Amino acid sequence: MKKIFLNIMLLSVFSFAQSEDYSNPNYKKYINEKNIIRNTTKLGGVYKKYYSKYIQYIAPNGEPITIVAQDKVTDEQILKAYNQLSFYLEDFKTYKKEDVANKIAENGGVLIMPNGADGESDIPERALMGQPLYQMEVTTVGSEWYIKNNYEHRDASYEEIFHMVHDYGIGIKSNPGALPDLQNKIYRAMRNSLPKNKKDWGKKGLWGLESKDWLLELEKEGSLEQEYIASVIDSYYGLWGSYTKSDGGMWGIYTSKTRDDIKKNDPMGYKIISEFLPSYITYMARIDPEFNGTFKMYYDESEPYTHKSRYLKNAMLLGNNNTGLIGNSEGNVLIGNSGNNKIDGRGGIDIVQINGISSDYNIIKKDGSIIIADNLKRGGTDTLRNIEILRFMDKDIKISESFTH
Repeated sequence: MKKIFLNIMLLSVFSFAQSEDYSNPNYKKYINEKNIIRNTTKLGGVYKKYYSKYIQYIAPNGEPITIVAQDKVTDEQILKAYNQLSFYLEDFKTYKKEDVANKIAENGGVLIMPNGADGESDIPERALMGQPLYQMEVTTVGSEWYIKNNYEHRDASYEEIFHMVHDYGIGIKSNPGALPDLQNKIYRAMRNSLPKNKKDWGKKGLWGLESKDWLLELEKEGSLEQEYIASVIDSYYGLWGSYTKSDGGMWGIYTSKTRDDIKKNDPMGYKIISEFLPSYITYMARIDPEFNGTFKMYYDESEPYTHKSRYLKNAMLLGNNNTGLIGNSEGNVLIGNSGNNKIDGRGGIDIVQINGISSDYNIIKKDGSIIIADNLKRGGTDTLRNIEILRFMDKDIKISESFTH
């Protein structure tokens, strides 16, 4: 089945050809590789000389926050970075993030994505103008690095992109930002994570274990709180749950490896994250086109990658492999690829979104499943279970009301 590969977080960010009449107000468009600009001439300077493509998040004030990448950074990696930034800047609870986004743009925040790994870049130091996120440290969902929990290529996008949001938007002592109260809360939680007596740094506490020299270096450069809160975020979203070489997160320097650990060991850190960011990753996760098998969005002890995927809320399969997708207890939005897909929403009120109008598809109920085939033969057939809503470009169809036999 031909599914949608088109997303947008803010309708003002990109312009789309209006060849279709999207008469269903619930139908969502999502970013894809077409939104990447493949000529950096307009950026000028070192970005024009050393980088080959970019994408821009447009802040509410109309100014861009640019993500610029070298040639070996894949399209999926740059889209992952865009989605992660968008997630951090999404309003949540009492936090209206538009001031944070505006402040990042005003401060000239740029995320740079050089080839290779940290310390291995082939471009001069002067070209590293911005917050770096290296090619070898961006793990896309469903990729081999992701599924095998390859910590040689651990996903640094959560950490590095939040560093940019923190430094350029929320604010730090040396550069006050849009959320001084949150800045102070993070600072106080960081201080609480370290022993009061500096001679005990690295020996005791919640964070910075066996890393005294590093902590002293961070203190000197004024970045203790940035590194602390990044450790909390990583563990909060399950990035260290499968790590076997220590009982803690972030290579063992943080006492809490899982979300439950944070809640128990570091309640100040837990409170900050749970009030500033959603429990689940809300952007549309793009599952690597090379993925085979069934991708699970719920925790399965036999599949250690699910420490991470359990916190995804929405996902789309890419490519044309015949694959499966299983949601979790949340209300998921799930999108298949151009192969044959088995999609199970599991719990919650789940939606399968389809790139086409409802009259283009043959929909039947068989043996407790909903089977959808494209009459125009643009792709494969989807077999659905525990799905409550089919979302077409022209309308939503509630399965419980439409398929009673």
